Amino acid sequence: MAVTDLDRVVLVGNSLGAAVALAAGSPRIAARALVSPAGLIRLTVDPALALASARWLLRPTPGHTRRMLRLFVAPGEDPPGTEVEWMTLMAASCRTTLAPPPLPAGLLARRAGQPCVVGVGEHDRFLPPRRLAPALRRAMDLDVRILPGMGHLATPGHLDDVVSLAAEVARPGYTAGKISS
Repeated sequence: MAVTDLDRVVLVGNSLGAAVALAAGSPRIAARALVSPAGLIRLTVDPALALASARWLLRPTPGHTRRMLRLFVAPGEDPPGTEVEWMTLMAASCRTTLAPPPLPAGLLARRAGQPCVVGVGEHDRFLPPRRLAPALRRAMDLDVRILPGMGHLATPGHLDDVVSLAAEVARPGYTAGKISS
C-alpha cells in the first residue's frame, strides 16, 4: 500500500506539530491526538524562557540549546541529545517565527466536531494546564489530559502517554466529545 492510499489517519503532534495537525484538513483524517498544542492560545514566555531563547537564536551552540530545552522538559529531566542536536541545527540554519498565534476560531469550531484528544504536561511552562484547559473547553468543548511528570516537550520517557492518547482516539466507535482529566 502506498502512503497516498492511507485512509482514516490519526494525526499526532506536539507543540507546533500539534498546531499543524489541528489546522490540517483532509477527509482522510479520522482523528487527532495533540500534545501541548500550540494554536489554541498564546504561549506563556517568562523572562527565563525569553533569555534562553534569545541566547539560542543569537548563538546556536549545543550548550545554549541544552539550557533552553531544559525549560521545555520537566524539572530535573535532561532534554534528549537528538533534540539538542536538531534544535541547534534549526537555529543555525533557519529563521524561526517562534510561537504561532492562535488558530482562527472558525477553524477550531469545525475541528470541535471531530475526534480529538489533547494532553499537556503538568510542568508545561508554555501552555500551563491552568491556562490551556479553559481555552480548550471554550474553543472545542474538550477537557485536557494532564500528563504527569512531563513538560512541554514530549520526550522518549513519555512515549507511552502519547501512544495511549493516540490509541484512545483511534479506537473504533470513538466520537468527538468530552474527555475527562
